[in-house]
Amino acid sequence: MKPFLIHNKERNTYPMVVSLPHSGTWLPETMKKSLYSEAVLANTDWFLPKLYEFLVAKGCTVIENQVNRYVADPNRGSQMFGQDYQTSVVYQYNTFGHKLYDQQLEPQTIEERLTNYYWPYHQALQELINTKRQFYQKVYLLDLHSFAEYPNQVGIRPADLVVGNQTDQSSSAEFRQLVTSLLEAEDYAVSNNQPFRGGFITKFYGNQPHIEALQLEIRYQEYIEARSFGEEVLTKYNPALFHCSQRRLEKVFEKLLESISKERRSGGE
Repeated sequence: MKPFLIHNKERNTYPMVVSLPHSGTWLPETMKKSLYSEAVLANTDWFLPKLYEFLVAKGCTVIENQVNRYVADPNRGSQMFGQDYQTSVVYQYNTFGHKLYDQQLEPQTIEERLTNYYWPYHQALQELINTKRQFYQKVYLLDLHSFAEYPNQVGIRPADLVVGNQTDQSSSAEFRQLVTSLLEAEDYAVSNNQPFRGGFITKFYGNQPHIEALQLEIRYQEYIEARSFGEEVLTKYNPALFHCSQRRLEKVFEKLLESISKERRSGGE
């Protein structure tokens, strides 16, 4: 199995690369054998490739991770060796703080995961960005995620979507405001950089010249089911809710793609 898929790799219709780093569910056999039998790999970006499949149909360049974030998380720095999902590139606890393995992972195991699954994703993403730079003066990187609730903020009703750009450090304020206004025009409640400012991907690539990197998080309740979510693996969604959200998001992206296409440079495709 390929660790990731790349859609429209050779097409340069738009100055944008879309990253889906947390939507994969595949696990290597060696990891399956070492996990606790009751371990729950929760808080995946469930069904996002399906939700955003219209981007592929429109000719957007999309890189889609097929490997579970619990194997090695592309949205963490490679030198992050903590214990939990917020501080480590390879988690030893799940997102609910429950232990995944009966023993600490060996450094060799972590290094093998980085070599086989982490670095190939970043190498491919960098190559896609570099290719776009040959055609456009500016490249837009959208890192797409989803979430259930705000972490450690009991009693606060989350926004429908959270736009993160490291507080205008990984992209311009103008680009963040454009994305926010387009979402709000579709009657979405949007939060900017609270509580998600963007992870390693936006921070690292947004620090490169002529790159506008932005993270977009959509709440589970907006596209999966209108209920509370806990420590669980999801296998289905509400079709009516899902397709309604898909249509709304497609309208947003149509306007966004129209806007950023003005960045095209002469000599492109």
